[in-house]
Amino acid sequence: GLCVEENNAHFGPCRVGSMEDGEVMQCCLVGSDDDDTAPFETLSDKLSGTQARKKNLTDEAGLGFLFRVGATMKDGEEITSWTSHDEPFKLLTREQEDARMAAPQVGLGGVSHAALVSWKKNASATDGKYEIQMRENSGGSEWTTIAASFGGLEVRKKNLTSKDGYQFRVRPAGVDGGAVFSPSSETIVTLGLSDGMKRLFGTLEQGTLLKSGHNPQPIPLEEALGGKEFVLLYASASWCGPCRQFTPMLTNWYQQLTASNNKNVEVVFLSADHDESGFQQYYKKMPWMAVDFDDDTREQLMAHIRVTGIPRLCVLDGKTGRIIEDNAVGQNLDINRWRSLRSR
Repeated sequence: GLCVEENNAHFGPCRVGSMEDGEVMQCCLVGSDDDDTAPFETLSDKLSGTQARKKNLTDEAGLGFLFRVGATMKDGEEITSWTSHDEPFKLLTREQEDARMAAPQVGLGGVSHAALVSWKKNASATDGKYEIQMRENSGGSEWTTIAASFGGLEVRKKNLTSKDGYQFRVRPAGVDGGAVFSPSSETIVTLGLSDGMKRLFGTLEQGTLLKSGHNPQPIPLEEALGGKEFVLLYASASWCGPCRQFTPMLTNWYQQLTASNNKNVEVVFLSADHDESGFQQYYKKMPWMAVDFDDDTREQLMAHIRVTGIPRLCVLDGKTGRIIEDNAVGQNLDINRWRSLRSR
């Protein structure tokens, strides 16, 4: 199908007949009751994606436009099969444009296959409520409402597994006559458990990490590290004086991240204690994940990052498992700095 909105046309690939690679998009201005034969104008004959944008449209009569898409045919054959839409697309009025919310911001949700969607407060929202819609970034996908009256300025949407990604839009809820939706967000492709993390932690005996607490519990690796932008391996021990000084500082930074709802980073403790009792007593003071003391993966990971002294805080790219910073102890713990290092 063909979905047309205020900022682009979104359509499925047209695979018919003996076609070349690509599609043709055409548009026509809807005629009056006395003239319904307005010709279609070709906007592009070399479309290679499933979205297109047409600017500088004018419609003095306010009757709207019709768009259609067809497959490029070989040898100049006439296109006989078109994908279109039923209702004319009408431009927004100046008043609607002025009242329209900006496109929401999207980013990784910090958990497996999740996106974090946020937007700015709008005075028109009744009781501060908003309607949120999403669609898969696959040609012709329809918008679906994920929240009709949501109170807040951000939402974390899970189970977004499409490799094509997703788009979101928002509008104030409770407006008489219905408010216009914002433009669509940028496309976000979420992360699950990356191949890099699977390789590094693939030898876990039970496929689980420990989650901190009074009685640490095992949780599946994908739940622990899926969707993380950065994974920090922390080699430390209770008998190490510098470790006992650094752990509270790392704890404070980690808790500030948690308080700000940032789930894009996870710390994994690799104990260098001499026995399990020492590991258990020390780990009680930590708020992050850990490899079980008896699991051989603990020593394998310390060997992988070549631990020769502690404390050691090795920053890994959550997407690839590549080492971004060999030791962040004594450095500025700054996600944006790690992003800069990753891009080098």
